[in-house]
Amino acid sequence: MACLLLTGASGYLGRRVALRVAARADIEQLWAGYSRSLDRVVAGEPLRVSLDSGSQLETVIREAAPTCIIHTAALNPGGDPARMTEINRDGSRRVAEIAREIGARLVHVSSDVVHDGTRAPYGDADPPSARRGYGLSKAEAEAAVIRAHRDAAIVRPSLIYGLEEMDRGTEGFAARLAAGEPVRLFRDELRQPVWVESLAEALISLALDHPDFSGTLNVVGDQVLSREEYGRRMLEWWGVEGREQVESILAGDLVPPPPLDLRMENGAAKRILGIELPGVDAVLQVGRRSRD
Repeated sequence: MACLLLTGASGYLGRRVALRVAARADIEQLWAGYSRSLDRVVAGEPLRVSLDSGSQLETVIREAAPTCIIHTAALNPGGDPARMTEINRDGSRRVAEIAREIGARLVHVSSDVVHDGTRAPYGDADPPSARRGYGLSKAEAEAAVIRAHRDAAIVRPSLIYGLEEMDRGTEGFAARLAAGEPVRLFRDELRQPVWVESLAEALISLALDHPDFSGTLNVVGDQVLSREEYGRRMLEWWGVEGREQVESILAGDLVPPPPLDLRMENGAAKRILGIELPGVDAVLQVGRRSRD
């Protein structure tokens, strides 16, 4: 029987992971780690887990004594760069160090934006190439985790969405449209959004069913979409008013531009974990049938 600590349990991904873990018969204890928003913890025993440098992180994790850690907690894009470094890089390093010291299995969630978007499609083992912002903080986190815990599994997802709860990006677009503010989506930025249920299944499988896997693994959907195509599909699914006002622009015109081509190979994840990674249209088709 496993004792699992889930960091970021109050977050969008963390909540779906927690519900799935709680349904497994081989889990003796689920510690639902959170730093804020206790009210958003949906399963497991809540445990305050802060990644701040001044926190009692080591004491908290040692007392919980998990046999597995799924580390989903991170500071999202748009935050203070120094704070992102502290949480995403240094916090992840500390989690990895503690996991190694107590002999716990570690599954760390990274991102597709560790790449600079100039050499797609990216394989599982391709080294990070991000140079700034959130992508750099996640790339540095990967390096720190690997140095601290050589047996860790590192998952690189793309944009995360679900059909039961609006994702963070769509939520932001909807709020801006409701306020009469412009929403501009990139038609030249390519991504492979991943269904939150597929990603949650992959993380749990790596933690509990494939403990011998180490290294990086791309967990992204099968379908390549532009950021605009994906954004419009999500706005339509949720019936967001004013979505006809969304503008189409070129990310390549920005200085500096974001990563433009983040296509990623996902065959290894499907083969190793024995899971499907359906694209957005396939997931939406099933969702529409369920609605009907």
